[in-house]
Amino acid sequence: MSDSDHGLTTARRRASRARAAWLLAAPLIVLFALGCGYWMGRRQVPRAPALPLLGTAPAFTGFRNQLGQVVNSVQFAGQVQVVTFLDPYCTNDCPLVALHLVALENDLRLAQLQQRVRLVAFNVDPWHTGPAQTAAFMREYGWNPADTRWQFLSAAPAATRRVVRQGYHVDYEQVSLVAEAAADARAKARGDYVPQPQVANALAAQARPDFDVVHNDMLVLVGPHGHVRWLSGDADSVGDVHLLNLIRGLLQPR
Repeated sequence: MSDSDHGLTTARRRASRARAAWLLAAPLIVLFALGCGYWMGRRQVPRAPALPLLGTAPAFTGFRNQLGQVVNSVQFAGQVQVVTFLDPYCTNDCPLVALHLVALENDLRLAQLQQRVRLVAFNVDPWHTGPAQTAAFMREYGWNPADTRWQFLSAAPAATRRVVRQGYHVDYEQVSLVAEAAADARAKARGDYVPQPQVANALAAQARPDFDVVHNDMLVLVGPHGHVRWLSGDADSVGDVHLLNLIRGLLQPR
């Protein structure tokens, strides 16, 4: 074999060994790159900021839901609660909040979180309405009352006051339509009248109440351990996506 042939053979052997080494190393390199990418990706996924502890949600017993079933606060242990305060005869903000809740539940279902979250509404007209009216209200705005993922709770006026006003610090008051119209007229005369949205409510149209229940438009998030973690005084304007992200944050292990 000539020197040139011997050199070519040696070069080919070296190239063959190099290719074999690359074939052995390539999978390891790919796995290493994938691992680095996964690790960097996890580092770059933003975690929802921890929400503060704002207090403890009030405990309660003996409330009745839209089906007339007795509901106690211990039944919500371990779940996030989306708490609102609604009047079945309301014709302004309450129907809008109800529509938001229906949309939120759809988002929760798509995110596979529907079993870890409960929608809880307290009836702020305990004087005139109860399970029959809360069930009718839910049907009107797109919810099946038999689906207890949303609990619309009613109780006697004293029990309602203790939980809603003293526990959640949500104010509500029954006023006559005559007194309300007079107050609106005075506000218009002063130039500080703020019109309220008017939303159709077939239940109210049928009952024709001569009163209104004025109350705070509050939305509260209660964490799995029963602590109030977030609240808004403008429940009908809270976006469903924002609310879903807050709920995800409450369900994240810390």
